[in-house]
Amino acid sequence: MEILLTPSPFPLWLKTSLSTPPLLLGTQAPLINVEDITPSASFSSPFCILKQISCKMDCNAPGEVNAHETTLSILRMLSDYSWDARAVMTLAAFAFGFGEFWFLVQLQSSDELAKSVASLKQIPVLVGRKQFQKHQQAFTELINLIKGTMEVIRCIFELEKLPNYGRENVPALSKALDHIPIHVYWVIRTVVGCSTQMTRITGDDQQQAVDDLSSLAYNLDHILNNLKMQLNTCKQQIEATETEAYQILENQFQTHPTITEVIKALCYGKSNMQLLIDGSTEVNFDILKHKYVLLLFSGPDVSENDLLTLKQLHQEIGNRGKIVWIPIVGKATPDIEMKFRSRGSEVPLYIVHKFSPIPGIKFIKEKWHFRHEALLVVINAKVRVEQCILLGQIKDINSFPCFRKKKMDVLVDGISRCACHCLCVHVPTSKCCQRH
Repeated sequence: MEILLTPSPFPLWLKTSLSTPPLLLGTQAPLINVEDITPSASFSSPFCILKQISCKMDCNAPGEVNAHETTLSILRMLSDYSWDARAVMTLAAFAFGFGEFWFLVQLQSSDELAKSVASLKQIPVLVGRKQFQKHQQAFTELINLIKGTMEVIRCIFELEKLPNYGRENVPALSKALDHIPIHVYWVIRTVVGCSTQMTRITGDDQQQAVDDLSSLAYNLDHILNNLKMQLNTCKQQIEATETEAYQILENQFQTHPTITEVIKALCYGKSNMQLLIDGSTEVNFDILKHKYVLLLFSGPDVSENDLLTLKQLHQEIGNRGKIVWIPIVGKATPDIEMKFRSRGSEVPLYIVHKFSPIPGIKFIKEKWHFRHEALLVVINAKVRVEQCILLGQIKDINSFPCFRKKKMDVLVDGISRCACHCLCVHVPTSKCCQRH
């Protein structure tokens, strides 16, 4: 199970909980529209697991060993979540506790119940601006450290959103993704440290708490700088991969490529090619030689009408051409592959064994104007592009000029059928009947 993340990685309520306390800034807290922080109807709060994580951090004693053990324990508690979700969940659990902490700090001077709860939670009484300013450095260090963990998580999200063209094409991305578990460990380790120091920064050992937070901040800054450098390198390699695929394809169509070379440049780049998927079996690309090849570019969500169009197209083309489905995906997952295989089994076509982003996507978008709708690109036996047409615009075989019979062909076919009929009438056992 993975936590559902919003387009902005951090919900507004989480950002608000982790904002700098207004009394430390000398300003009033900004007014927040309640509608802005109200979760959508589909939101299901993982309250129990957040509470468990929060309690785990609250009960953690200071010290490197304890922090390490608590971090591993939280990772085990969140083992059903993806790595990025584990980081967000831990940060949310901290916000859960921090919000309660700050609420009690502000109310305990005027509310007896808040004062009693604060006493149970060992939260000291801070009254007036002078008391807050006394602890301003410690609070600022804590807030800045949490903001740093948010920046690290943002970088992780950005890395995971990058198109992954494979280790051979973008080696920096594969290496960066391999290190995400380590980064998530240190995010959680940092949040655990912040939680441990939350009550200490208002106590007698405030300076020790500041020193511990500074040490965590130094380590987190190193991780953040490393992630930013990795992101820049990955983006450069991705751009280079797309540009190289674009140039190769442009050059190929000006010479005399094979259909195999075209599909390799489109889908694999420097990675090794795999066989075509034909139902439950796999076949070699040689099956496409000397044929019209209709390249279908789309995601897995092909409508029933589109499937019907493909079935009719397959029947009308017959042995003259083959339909090859090239998956267009944003991120490779087992579910995505299963969808393609399931839909592909409903139509007699071949699927390119590539269920991840393809290097030639820039060429497909710029040269063949692919956007989001399913697109068919017709390539003739000489590997020349004859036509590009949206799947939804296809009415029948007549939508393809290359498959229309010319007037002379229709006349010849008519004469042949007539001659065959005459022969069959006079010579019933003629082999002509068997051939026609």
